[in-house]
Amino acid sequence: MLKKTSAALALTCAAMAAHADLTTITSPWPPTGSSGLDNVLFNVQTNGDLMIAMGAHAYKNSPTMTNDGVSVFYAPSGIYAPDGKGYANWSFDFAWNLGTNCAGCKVLLSVDSDPSATVSFVEADLTAFGSSYAESWNLKMNFIPFVFDALGNSSTDFKLTATTANGGVLAESSIRVVVNADGNALPEPASLALAGVALGALGWARRRRA
Repeated sequence: MLKKTSAALALTCAAMAAHADLTTITSPWPPTGSSGLDNVLFNVQTNGDLMIAMGAHAYKNSPTMTNDGVSVFYAPSGIYAPDGKGYANWSFDFAWNLGTNCAGCKVLLSVDSDPSATVSFVEADLTAFGSSYAESWNLKMNFIPFVFDALGNSSTDFKLTATTANGGVLAESSIRVVVNADGNALPEPASLALAGVALGALGWARRRRA
């Protein structure tokens, strides 16, 4: 598993040129105090010296997973048993650096709560984590505001967005993680129940997209 880190990302503008394809984030990487991040593949998007990135990896098994080279990852089903945490066999990763000219900017993470082909986002405002940050989360972590079935088929979209104070989009990175547990088609659209009205301390909110 990628170690949790709140260390600032000292990422240069040259290293953060916009990519159409999945890519590793280049030196200086990983951030001080973290490990296992250097080979993770990200969808990196930039706007000037602002960088936003989303990726995914096989939890405690590999920094990479089968992918389409652009934004779709194909993940294994099941629970990773050895550490006893009950986490899914894959995790999603996100990183950002707001650069030098982004006063009042916000960072929003959107996570798809519907395992079918329909997308139903819950959204968290991550701005409080700072102007630069990197992290890895798992959908079986207890602060995720919906119940994720790691054993079944699923198609889960993720989106990391940097906006102005007024909500204008500056840069956005998105990925999809597909789990085909039994070789059958994905389940019919059906929203999962959210765990609690407040949606947790991160301020999760619902955003639905057909």
